[in-house]
Amino acid sequence: RRRAVAAARGRGGRRLARASTASSSSETTTDATYVESEEEEAERVAVGALVGWCVERGATGSGLSVLLPDGSGRGRGLEASRDIEASEPVLCLPLEMGICDYQDGHPPSAWETMSNAPWGVRLACRLLQERAKGADSEWAPYLALVPESVPGSPLLYAEEDVKALQYPPAVTEATEMRDAVSSWHARLSNECADALAGADLDAFKAAVSVVHSRTYGIASGDGSGEGYFRALLPLADLLNHGGDEYDDSSVAAVDSTIDGTPTVAAAVPSKWPPSRCVDNIAWSELGDDGFVSFSATRDVVAGEEALMSYGERSNDHFLMYYGFVPPRNPHDDVIVFADVDHALSWHMVYHPELWEGGGDDEAAVRERAARAAVASVEKSLGDGGDGALARSEPRLKVLPGGRCDARLISLFAAAYAGTEGAQDAGSGGQLARVDVDSAHADVARRCEELLRAMPTTIAEDDDLLSAAAESAPGGGD
Repeated sequence: RRRAVAAARGRGGRRLARASTASSSSETTTDATYVESEEEEAERVAVGALVGWCVERGATGSGLSVLLPDGSGRGRGLEASRDIEASEPVLCLPLEMGICDYQDGHPPSAWETMSNAPWGVRLACRLLQERAKGADSEWAPYLALVPESVPGSPLLYAEEDVKALQYPPAVTEATEMRDAVSSWHARLSNECADALAGADLDAFKAAVSVVHSRTYGIASGDGSGEGYFRALLPLADLLNHGGDEYDDSSVAAVDSTIDGTPTVAAAVPSKWPPSRCVDNIAWSELGDDGFVSFSATRDVVAGEEALMSYGERSNDHFLMYYGFVPPRNPHDDVIVFADVDHALSWHMVYHPELWEGGGDDEAAVRERAARAAVASVEKSLGDGGDGALARSEPRLKVLPGGRCDARLISLFAAAYAGTEGAQDAGSGGQLARVDVDSAHADVARRCEELLRAMPTTIAEDDDLLSAAAESAPGGGD
């Protein structure tokens, strides 16, 4: 996977071996004047072998070619080998062609332990087991092109690099994930070492990073909700991410300040900026025939990279599971409070004039109004996806473009309204504009507080990122 999808787009990677054909013959398109290196020739042969192997196992399709690494730091991908029309199928793969999260393949003696393991641990073990077989593995042509690790995964960071993430929720999540993977390696080593196929902790971490970044979660199409399969799908796992992005025109240079002190001129998204979806391929549920299909979501021109959305996720999620952060992600978020109790406690400390001036009775009214306002917001979202998500996610966040979790704004505004707004807050009525504005101001203060707690300033971070971009392959492009 590449770390920055946009940076690789338009860089003319070399094209090789059509990825979806109706026969096992490999069609190539190379420049007649170009002389391949031994490494490039080996890559071409390996890709051709994979395509033939997939076709032999029932893969079909037309219109995609494998896009090879081009020296810029980007990995392999898929691109359109001809013009493709919207809704046109381009790839169809049998689920059984993949390495699936099944009991089959694991040593029988290991399954009692493995059945209680997270899916990432089980699939990592299957990957290690098949790799240990070498050329005797049924998936040998596929495994020849699967990377050994995903270098951007926090599983592979040094301890100081985890701390350098700085953002506390990300540091916590990375630490917990690393600890869990280490614990499972120790448990498997003690209870069923055969499941690891001789892998030490570093190799196990690397395998988990690979399956986290490449695995498909595939729902059955029968509507029962009972069938859900995770699998490594050859060819399909070459599709790089292309999700929602802000346009470049959605950002503007502004002077950032904290408590009136200038920090750095930064590019920030305008409030409520428009975003666009850059993916052009989508995949289906598992059909009754056991196949997963991939089709174009819009017209795709020859030479355009085939991109698929990995989901509407935060930057933290992309980093933890895919090892990269997408550019200008409108679905990113920042956690400012762990839950409603945390937000209320902060507000009480920050505004003693509100919470202590009127005595315990008035403080109790403000708290009831604040909690009622949160409940009203959650109720207004209904029982659908947004409502269920709000009720299952206690953390309160801010979002790109100056947006905030509606629960947080309602909570603070109702706390300001106190006795005057308690009845309205509890019944879903409108809170006063002045109280809503005060709530937004408090959220801004909380963000400033969190930024001040970071060990480096925004200006220092900007210098560090600029230096890293310049030293990366293709830096300055």
